[in-house]
Amino acid sequence: MTDRSVVDLLRTTRLKKAKMLLQQRKANVSEIAFTVGFSDPKYFSRAFRAEFGLTPTEYSQQVVTEETPS
Repeated sequence: MTDRSVVDLLRTTRLKKAKMLLQQRKANVSEIAFTVGFSDPKYFSRAFRAEFGLTPTEYSQQVVTEETPS
């Protein structure tokens, strides 16, 4: 139906959850990677960048910058 494998759909779901957790800033990148089901934080960072165009750290910093009034 979606032309994507189950593995791709699961990875995308996990990455979207990680993105939400990064926005909330309640844990560091490694903790979030483990929380959403990735066993390797380096692989998590590569997958996150492939999905969203930024590393988790870059994304987290961007969220902070957007929330900080100028």
